[in-house]
Amino acid sequence: MDILKQLEGKLQALVQQRNALKEEVARLSAERQPMEQELNGLRRRMEDLQSEKAVLTRERDEVRLQIEAIIKTLEDLA
Repeated sequence: MDILKQLEGKLQALVQQRNALKEEVARLSAERQPMEQELNGLRRRMEDLQSEKAVLTRERDEVRLQIEAIIKTLEDLA
């Protein structure tokens, strides 16, 4: 009988530990959710900024070509 009591005690301890771990997992998941949302927002913002940078780079290159053409025209006139 003594062995059965020991096994029952160990089993109860394991069940309590499992329940505590499940509660901790649930708590950590709840804490993580706002951070994941913020991270996703930052990723979307980064994608937007990268797109904007590409547009600005393209516009800058176009302006550079236009200025070079104007300078060449002026040089040809001189």
